[in-house]
Amino acid sequence: MTHPRHLPALSLVALLSLTAGCLTGASSAESNPPRAETAPPVLTEARKAATPSSFPCGNTQTLQFGPDIPPDFSQVASQVDADCFAWQQFIALNWPSASMDGGTDAGFGTPGDLGAVQWQTWMDVAQVFLPDGGPPPAWGSAQKVDPACLAEAGLTAVEAKGLLALTVASKFAEQFDPTSSAQAFPFTGPAWLGARNGTNVWYDVRINQPEFDYVVDAGLYNASNQMAQADAGVALVLPQGSFQPNSVGAIETKSAWMEVSSPTDSRWNRYKLAPAVVVDPTTQKCRAATVALVGLHIIHATQSQPTLVWSTFEHVDNAPDHGADAGTTAWNFYDAQCQPRTLSVPAHCSADGGATQVTVGCTPNTPPPYYIGNGCPAPSAVQVTRLTPIDATAAQVTATVQQHLRQAYPGSVWENYLLVNMLWSTGASASPTRPVKAPLPFASPTPSGSVPIANTTMETYIQQTADFGQGPRASNCIVCHASAAIQGPSGIASDFSFIFGLAQGLPAANKAALKSKRVTPAIKAGQLHPPRMRRILQ
Repeated sequence: MTHPRHLPALSLVALLSLTAGCLTGASSAESNPPRAETAPPVLTEARKAATPSSFPCGNTQTLQFGPDIPPDFSQVASQVDADCFAWQQFIALNWPSASMDGGTDAGFGTPGDLGAVQWQTWMDVAQVFLPDGGPPPAWGSAQKVDPACLAEAGLTAVEAKGLLALTVASKFAEQFDPTSSAQAFPFTGPAWLGARNGTNVWYDVRINQPEFDYVVDAGLYNASNQMAQADAGVALVLPQGSFQPNSVGAIETKSAWMEVSSPTDSRWNRYKLAPAVVVDPTTQKCRAATVALVGLHIIHATQSQPTLVWSTFEHVDNAPDHGADAGTTAWNFYDAQCQPRTLSVPAHCSADGGATQVTVGCTPNTPPPYYIGNGCPAPSAVQVTRLTPIDATAAQVTATVQQHLRQAYPGSVWENYLLVNMLWSTGASASPTRPVKAPLPFASPTPSGSVPIANTTMETYIQQTADFGQGPRASNCIVCHASAAIQGPSGIASDFSFIFGLAQGLPAANKAALKSKRVTPAIKAGQLHPPRMRRILQ
């Protein structure tokens, strides 16, 4: 195994970033064309001089407006400083890729801008872990969408290069079944998330180049190679960022996108937008759409935090606090006038595999009673509230960042995103030196392990507690990710990352053993499996 190549974050994307095209004339979920990309503002020299490039945050941090990713904690000893570190990552990762080649300033969060940001130029895990277990394409390769899908969406291959190809209706589906339509939990039934506009939320998982190089150099895109590495006594440990040259470390992003019903509505000036091609859950036909970012997880392996740092952000308009006055906000996932809806569904679409009529109620945070995909009914709005209020320290830091953001980039869409919380360790456990079984230890969690941490778009149905076979515990990043393992029945830990469970190429005997251990939905006799989404990436 060769050592992973760590390129600087700036030059990495500057040299290899994808071109994010602007889609015109394509239909969205309600046959509305995506808005033409707004031209980046041309900053005058006076404006440039007046725009602050950095500002103090917390007790020890200085945050920069720009694309440089902080590779490791620097003088972080408190939650307020950790939250500032989380925001520095958020700013850098959401920096426009068009501004990273030394060209003109493309602004930061210009309303209506459909261009890619830094993390969108990274590799989608669907490109890395292929159905045949073969090697992935070279770093920076554009997603290749099936020609039949493009024809259905009325797109050319050239137009598709700038689009997000979204087929996963689950943040966690890729960890257990890449074709599942379940968002997360419960494992025993449907758990996708429906927005008020009648569409479902789409999820996207990407990795940066240091992590990509590590996977490719070690052949870990193949399940048999993962097992061979474990058998050889080599632990799977992600590259860790440090303040050495060219060492940003492994980063994964997990994003949640809501389809935009009317792209020309001024409401969407508050959101990061992107052009996409999606699979209609009911017809399984492809269509072009504009999507809005509603949630973002960032996980980062660093030398001082070998058990990773975990931060989660979401849009301010997602959902109100549980029991609080919802006010007049047009919430994405909450309707103050909600009424129960009864739907007729084919038997294979119902949660128990037999019901022909189901009711979507108004009790917040209740998983839907039917599956989407493969001819099932269209998504229905799910009522969502935030069960744990935004952490007070996170809210304080968000207010500080937004104050400086408004001064530097007035009207930026990023003013409308907030930090939910940031999880780290004040006494991190060392990385294993040999393969060990999951779950991995996570010492001295900060905030306390008893504090729930949940993004309403990604942990909708487990906002307060989760049970992974060890009894109910406060739901947070580590409760889930500590159990991450390589593909196969071995249970060998994969350094808190679930992406390695996507690898194919497992020997037949191991496939059978793994299948017997997996938790699967309760399926009636004659129902082969819950409905699945169509794969459109080649």
